[in-house]
Amino acid sequence: MFIAKKHLNRRMLLKGAGVAIALPLLDAMVPAVTAQSVTAARAKLRFGTVYVPNGIYPADWHPETTGKDFEFKRVMKPIEANRNYVTTISGLKSPEGRQDMGGIHMGASAAFLNGAGPLSQNGNFNQIKSRKSVDQFIADAIAGDTPIRSLEVGTEDMGTAAGACDNYPCIFYNAMAWYDDESPLPISISPQVTFERMFGDPGTAQQRLRRLQTKQSMLDSVLDESKRLERMLGAGDRTLLDEYLTNIRRTESQIQRLSSRSGVIANASEGPVGIPASFDDHMTLTYDLMHLAWQGDMTRVFSFMVGHEASGRSYAHIGVNEPHHNVSHHKNTPESIDRYSRITGYHMQKFAAFVEKLRSTPDGDGNLLDSSLLYFGAGMSNGLLHDRHNVPALLVGRAGGRLQGNRHIKSREDEPTSNLLLGMADMMGAEIKTIGVATGRLVI
Repeated sequence: MFIAKKHLNRRMLLKGAGVAIALPLLDAMVPAVTAQSVTAARAKLRFGTVYVPNGIYPADWHPETTGKDFEFKRVMKPIEANRNYVTTISGLKSPEGRQDMGGIHMGASAAFLNGAGPLSQNGNFNQIKSRKSVDQFIADAIAGDTPIRSLEVGTEDMGTAAGACDNYPCIFYNAMAWYDDESPLPISISPQVTFERMFGDPGTAQQRLRRLQTKQSMLDSVLDESKRLERMLGAGDRTLLDEYLTNIRRTESQIQRLSSRSGVIANASEGPVGIPASFDDHMTLTYDLMHLAWQGDMTRVFSFMVGHEASGRSYAHIGVNEPHHNVSHHKNTPESIDRYSRITGYHMQKFAAFVEKLRSTPDGDGNLLDSSLLYFGAGMSNGLLHDRHNVPALLVGRAGGRLQGNRHIKSREDEPTSNLLLGMADMMGAEIKTIGVATGRLVI
């Protein structure tokens, strides 16, 4: 029997009128009788960060026992179903909230990925300086030929008002990722903008709004090519392609529905287009976009700031009407601590749903979670004290077989979170000599 080694290019795109859509990994992209481990179809490493503001109450987060088969506390409980992918670390200390490092709140998020925070002089609005963040070192190692080197997303920002951001430029509140020491990568809070960055169709706010009102689905323009491609694929690939295109269509439709209710008008150029009115919808949609980005291999690195530090957002949809920042200053009353943990428990529920979606998405010989490393955490522990001790640090995924799950690791007391950043960089194949206030490398 003769077997031809013809196969689809991993970077094949479905193209239509002004539209090009990346494809997920298909069996047809693997040359016949060739081991996946030596082809472009081998699962690629991915790295994602999810940041929660205002701290996480440590007594409702850290397990009591170390090692395997630990008992999940209430806030971490939603992810227990994927315990074999979970590694939680206690005992770490994040950089102090000194005024010269951004203050008690902004410094928590600004130092989360680089251990440094702002290096600008306090009050000097002409100087934007920090340190390159670990996600960007990792992108250097794993981004490869992906169309988007990294994605930085969020749900709210601090605006640009002078004096509103601890006497620093507000960019330090709105960015965790730094491409280099002088180039912050601000979060995008609009799913519409993120969607267009992933799938094209750029333009001004007015142009985007007009397209939202008039254009048909972007998939219509590639329908003929997708049908032609389906005839070339086996049954398994056809199912995977149909699921992927359906996910894109569903996400686009949701964005269009939400945008039509957003009340944004064409002449409001300073306002973003396509921001959902419902925070829960905003969270779901952002996670769906990150799933699409990884499934289509459009990027392998993302950071998601679910809210900025000192966020005053309320969570009425889960029965917490007070602002998040106020709730974090709980005064040690049981009722306030309960509300505090309900907020972070909600964020864990949304994250756990994303993790489950990755686990159910095929990727090479495994699934997206097998090839990924997710870092979920905060820049402080007890918000009442703005405490930098014993901060939450949760790792989820297998990192291509480099990380074992079902573990609670207790670091030495007050080991810098910068040591964890170096440990994750090593796991992702990124070469960094040091970062932040690192004193070594945390072995994970």
